[in-house]
Amino acid sequence: MWTVSKSGPPSNARVIQLSQLREADDFPAYVAIYSQQTVANPFALSPTAMQWSERILLCRIADCEQFWLAQKHRCACDLEQLFDPIMRYHHGADYIAVFANHPWQCLVYLSFQIHRQVRGIYFLQSLLNRNIYQLLEWEFWFAPQDSLITHLETSRARRFNAVAFRARQAQLKRFISRTGLAGPFELKQADHQAMTRRFDAWAGKIWRWTFNTTSDLQDFPWVALAPAQRPTVSRELEYPLNQWCYIEALLREDFERLCEQFKFNESEHINRILWRITLFNDQKICVELSFRHPYSLHRELPEFKTALYQAWYVYDDLMRKLQARDKDLDLPEAMPFIGWRVEICERMHLPPMLWDLFTDAGADVRRQDLCELQNKLPVSIEAYRCEASFYPEQSFSVVPPGALAEPPFDHYQWSSSSTYRPLFYYQSPTEIETPTIRPEIFLERCASRWWIHEDPERQNRDYYVLKDAQGRASWVYRDGNGRWFKQGEYC
Repeated sequence: MWTVSKSGPPSNARVIQLSQLREADDFPAYVAIYSQQTVANPFALSPTAMQWSERILLCRIADCEQFWLAQKHRCACDLEQLFDPIMRYHHGADYIAVFANHPWQCLVYLSFQIHRQVRGIYFLQSLLNRNIYQLLEWEFWFAPQDSLITHLETSRARRFNAVAFRARQAQLKRFISRTGLAGPFELKQADHQAMTRRFDAWAGKIWRWTFNTTSDLQDFPWVALAPAQRPTVSRELEYPLNQWCYIEALLREDFERLCEQFKFNESEHINRILWRITLFNDQKICVELSFRHPYSLHRELPEFKTALYQAWYVYDDLMRKLQARDKDLDLPEAMPFIGWRVEICERMHLPPMLWDLFTDAGADVRRQDLCELQNKLPVSIEAYRCEASFYPEQSFSVVPPGALAEPPFDHYQWSSSSTYRPLFYYQSPTEIETPTIRPEIFLERCASRWWIHEDPERQNRDYYVLKDAQGRASWVYRDGNGRWFKQGEYC
């Protein structure tokens, strides 16, 4: 099943955050791509890219995580099988790509694979590649630093001096030679603060990047590539407008003018549109139209329903905020617009062959419809399925919308046992006093993870519906010790 995630608990009790049930995905945040040919399209994987060197491109694919995970489930393949044809299409057969959570780790491991001259895709999330990364010699750690110096100088990084940095590099190399350490991980016990004190701040930062486990750039000199063209349409209104029906009609015209600025191309998809609005009091406000999945403006000619849905949500939210801010002032209830500018600031060029990968035509149409629906809604769609567990807290999980809804087992006994469970679970059960009256309905007997407890015989739970004097129903259970706990609420 799939639902729109907008409901809330009937009380102020802390209920289970469904986002915590999402599949543990090792989706990397960045990729470094080495290509021997000139890359005509640096935005094939993400709207955010950086030219690291003549042959190396960095992309922040975390910006499109939902899209790529949806394609992974759509194609019923792993990420390597998904990305390999796209890499070949844009970078040639001899490409080398390294995926990791930090661009510096991508570059270090990429320097090793370039040395080996072995093409293909490498994920530092895999145990094998992670172990190899931890055994790399110093030469591969120093290799990307030449380009790093160039980027730090170009971006005028704070407190960076290239001459002093190279001197510290030489000092570190002498230290390595004296100690006989084979690679950075043999010195892992020295944290970045120790490296900063011994050498300098930038040596400490590089050291921190080397062992970083998050996607935080931590002062990495990221300089995003600007697209060759940023289609923009400006409009100066002849009279102020504050009614959505008229604003919508003019925006539809503006979206059509945007389409005219770049030729129709099946690969052209938009991630983000900036709407810079000028209000009646001459105040300028910039709002953003974002799409969960790359969106094709051309395909929706001439209605542009998806873009206009997003514009309406932004408009409605802006009006509410302005009314709350200006409620004590003698201003119109809905602040009129006197002009705006619409600018496409992030877009991707997805290869047409992506839609032909491993596809089942009927299923693909359904998934495409689901992606379009997600782009039109103001909240995310979440999908759930049963899991084979007697433990109520682990009897369901979140899966990406459009993924396999049915689990790979006969789920009847599991789903039937959850028929009378409530919608709202507490984060953790709360002990309550023994009910003075017998609970009205017995639901089920189940067991928690008894094998990890010292006294497994007392881990059974008997679940009941317990109603209070006002008729409100709670989900309660009695454990093997006879104690009572409240674990959820019914609507």
